[in-house]
Amino acid sequence: MYEVLLDPTVGDAKSFLEKYVGKTLLTILAECEILYRGRAFSHASLSVRLTLIKPDGSVIIHEGTKREPINWQPPGSKIELSVEDRVLRVKAERKRPKEILEILMSRVFYITSAYVNEGNFVLMGSEKDEVDMVISKPELIEDGFIPIQREYTTPYGKVDLLGKDSQGNFLVLEFKRSKATLQAVSQLYRYVMYFKERGEKVRGILVAPGISENALNLLKRLGLEYVNLGNIITFTSSSRFINSLSGSSGSQTQVFGERKL
Repeated sequence: MYEVLLDPTVGDAKSFLEKYVGKTLLTILAECEILYRGRAFSHASLSVRLTLIKPDGSVIIHEGTKREPINWQPPGSKIELSVEDRVLRVKAERKRPKEILEILMSRVFYITSAYVNEGNFVLMGSEKDEVDMVISKPELIEDGFIPIQREYTTPYGKVDLLGKDSQGNFLVLEFKRSKATLQAVSQLYRYVMYFKERGEKVRGILVAPGISENALNLLKRLGLEYVNLGNIITFTSSSRFINSLSGSSGSQTQVFGERKL
């Protein structure tokens, strides 16, 4: 899965890199100079830096401050290794436009090699994105859930998503991008009461990446339910956990169940 080479000679470092370049994610902590030739020319003097070489040919060089790398080459770069005068030369060449990045490593402190896989990534930019995801895959909330309308208007505001469960009950969903608070629970409860006052059978579900202890206690007392947004984001997993909180004012039960998708 991973391998670490500590304090190698430049010759050993070259052999190690040759074994894994193009196959694994490589990180190199080394004292080095950096030369760049292409649309411009630059030289970074001798200093300790961290270099990343990815299997796709990307090369990224970081110093100890700031987010952006001091230099880099994009995917598809050709990596060449050589040793000259006890200096390890890592050359990353880009064909179009022609650019050459050379890292001259006079001392290598360590190299790591790791097999890194690509995972599923979903960027949730807004509550609207969260609603869109649930509409496209309703079973993320529960089996049999049927979305009916987003932003359903009530006297207390707009319900993020209104639907029905497998029993025909209305399902009111309130979405939050951040940790749910007492205010979110109160808002959901107002929506639920609006439907109850009209004689409808209704359930309320709060969808958020987390919930405060006070909000959770209130949710239980009001007979509402909670779905962890983090579990929705990782919906490609074989299972997920849902916290379902139900009961009347006299008796509340907290149920933790595993549901297969």
